[in-house]
Amino acid sequence: MKDIKVKETKQDINSLDKNKTLQHFTKEKNVKEKSNQSQQDSANISDPSKKATNTVVGREKKTAAESVYMAKQYAKKIKRKQADIKNKRLIDESFKSGADIKEKQADIKNGKSNDSHLIKTKEKDAAANRTTSRLKSDAKKTSSIRSDKQPDRKIKIKSAKGSSKQVKFRPVNKNDYQSKMHFFHIHKHKQKVKKAQQNSSRIKKGIGHLGNGIKNTFKVVKVAVTSVQNILSIGGTFILLVVLALFFGVFSALADDSSVNSALLSVSPEVLAYSDTVSKYAKKYDIEDYVGVINAVMMQESGGQGSDPMQSSECEYNTKYPNEPNGITDSEYSIEVGIHYLSDTIRLAKVKNPSDINHLSLALQAYNFGKGYIDWVNVNFGSYTRANAKVYSDQKKAELKTDVYGDPQYVPHVMQYYHIGNHDVVQIAQSQIGNIGGRPYWSWYGFNSRVEWCACFVSWVMNEAGLIEDGTVPKFAYCPTGIQWFKQHDQWQGRQYTPASGDVIFFDWQNDGISDHVGIVEKVENGTVYTIEGNSTNDECRQNSYRVGSIYIAGYGITK
Repeated sequence: MKDIKVKETKQDINSLDKNKTLQHFTKEKNVKEKSNQSQQDSANISDPSKKATNTVVGREKKTAAESVYMAKQYAKKIKRKQADIKNKRLIDESFKSGADIKEKQADIKNGKSNDSHLIKTKEKDAAANRTTSRLKSDAKKTSSIRSDKQPDRKIKIKSAKGSSKQVKFRPVNKNDYQSKMHFFHIHKHKQKVKKAQQNSSRIKKGIGHLGNGIKNTFKVVKVAVTSVQNILSIGGTFILLVVLALFFGVFSALADDSSVNSALLSVSPEVLAYSDTVSKYAKKYDIEDYVGVINAVMMQESGGQGSDPMQSSECEYNTKYPNEPNGITDSEYSIEVGIHYLSDTIRLAKVKNPSDINHLSLALQAYNFGKGYIDWVNVNFGSYTRANAKVYSDQKKAELKTDVYGDPQYVPHVMQYYHIGNHDVVQIAQSQIGNIGGRPYWSWYGFNSRVEWCACFVSWVMNEAGLIEDGTVPKFAYCPTGIQWFKQHDQWQGRQYTPASGDVIFFDWQNDGISDHVGIVEKVENGTVYTIEGNSTNDECRQNSYRVGSIYIAGYGITK
């Protein structure tokens, strides 16, 4: 046999490289993003709190974007699978419909059909065959109808007696075809309605998953990915809106770094039992004015219980016991080491006095994180915020490859036990000048929405000074109630009285005998009373002044 040489040809097939194509579109976007980012960074330098918040939000947005991309890819994969199943079902239905048509054609040919429509069709076909006899011979040569993709086929039709006959394909009657198509579209429409109802149920389930994820941002992302089949019909835009809304809600709350102290809880008897020891070492390390701060720290750390009440075992000044949690077994030594370390953070944070909340917050967070936090804040932000405490904690967790690093909410946790100063009412009131709206004061009092908050402000200041707890002044939100208490306790003076700093001043703007405003006396100089008042002009905490004996002054509640 002679070998036949076959000419081999090779043809290169050029395929579309999507990644290269995308590069032409992503470069310009990246340049813009870098430009916008540089502008944003420069703007954030002047606002440390915003910079910290943006850093955290940026990280979480990136995580959300990646999760949404993964969800979309998974959705495409599911859609492809659904399309394959649908196509397979349609093909099966098509074959089934074809078989039904062939069977009816066989019945018509054999005269077995009782369908009047089919009988008429048979008669019409017979008439057509008589007028087209010259084409009949050609039709006999064709054993079946050929398709573009399949070989000739014949279908065997079984009769009732079990015999089988081969039936050739012939053109389908026009009316019969229209009927089949009508049935097919009706069936397809019913399937769409059923699928839409199923998707509606899935949407509800998907929204429920997202609602449950609000408590934890990462849980939201996880639910969005694992529940993507339930929310396919919602659309990518809705997913993005939900995720972004959750992120901005969480981090707006995180960035609310009000420096206002809102002491709500008292320290325990176990903490107060260490008063002499605390005073001893506070004086030794020159922070005797910060006894209230020390008690609040001990309350947060241990509640005054255990052999390491200040939780200072891991502190650098612990040289007697193991540097591990609860390594110290001597409570007095724990207090000494803890106070020594706290004095360092107060000095490094440049705290001016016990009412210097902004710097004191930095010192307290450093007691929990370590003194390195103070240097990090001074370089990157300039002051403490809850947002940058969260950023620092996250960075340390990544650096040390651990799940927990300190307590980013340590400052508010300690502050709930801290009452400012040694009855220094004026100093506390001065630290609140500039507050607008009074939310910290009326919410501390127990109101759920804004009220006229001048009396709430006075009560809050007195509480911070410890005067409500020791019974020196009342807690009141209505001026006449405050006046009544001072009169009942013989601590009331009329408008002609020359008050002292820290006294409570009541006003009667309408001169109708009913007090409608209250404030705190800051000082008295040259016949003028200088005050600090909440809910003053423009809903602000601000300083004012009045002539001694003014007709607008109702009188004074004495605090000393």
